[in-house]
Amino acid sequence: MSEITGAMVATPDSPGEAKGSPAPIRVLIADDQPLFADGLRMQLEAQPDITCIGVAVDGDGAVEFVRELSPDVVLMDIRMPGVDGIEATRRITVVDGAPPVVVLTTIRQDEAVYHALRAGAAGFLTKDATPHQVMATIREVHGGDFVSSDGDSVGLVQTNAPVVRVREEAIDALSPREREVFLLLAKGLGNAEIASAGYLSEATVKSHVRSILQKLGLRSRVQVVVFAYENGLVRA
Repeated sequence: MSEITGAMVATPDSPGEAKGSPAPIRVLIADDQPLFADGLRMQLEAQPDITCIGVAVDGDGAVEFVRELSPDVVLMDIRMPGVDGIEATRRITVVDGAPPVVVLTTIRQDEAVYHALRAGAAGFLTKDATPHQVMATIREVHGGDFVSSDGDSVGLVQTNAPVVRVREEAIDALSPREREVFLLLAKGLGNAEIASAGYLSEATVKSHVRSILQKLGLRSRVQVVVFAYENGLVRA
C-alpha cells in the first residue's frame, strides 16, 4: 500500500482481472485501528468478487476517499478521532449516487448505531462478525438490501427511535401499492420477501423502493425504518 496522507492509505485495484468478468465490488474501509483494518482488508482481498481500494483512518479521510475513488461500499467505524463515523456517514450519504455505508460497532445495542442508521447508513456489523457475515453484508447492500450482523436493525430502531406522534399524513404522497411496500420495508423485509408477500416481481419492488425513497426524501432503506417508527406509522 502507498501512503497518501496522514489520514488515508490507498490500496491498488486488484490486478489481472479476467477480461469480460464482472467488476469486483470496490470497498473502502474507514477505521483507525491498524490491526483490525489490515485484517479486514486481507479478508476482502481473498474474495474473487470484492476488492479493497483504500483505508481511511478518520471520517475526513473517508469522505475525501469517497469523492476521489467512488467506492461501491463503505465499511465505516463509528468511533474515530476528529470527524466520527456518524458525521462521515451523513456527509457521504447526502450526495446523490452515494455508496451504501455499513457501520462497524463493538456494541450491538448502541445508541450511536441508531444515529448512524438515522444518518443514512445501510446497516451495521459488529466487529466480531464472521468473515462470511462481512462478505454477505457487502454483497447484499451492494445489491440494494440493508442488513445487520444478526438481523436486528429493526429492533435497534424500535428501542431508540423517539416517537413524536402518529402521522399518517407523512406517507400521503405514496400510492396505495407504495404504502404496502413501505410498511413491509419498515418491518425490515428484503426485496425477495416483499416480492413474495405482495405477489410482485423483485424488479417491481426495487422500482417501488426507489420511488418511496424519492417521495419521502430518504436516502436508504434503513431510513425508511427510522422514519416509520419516528412517525408512529408502525408499532413494535
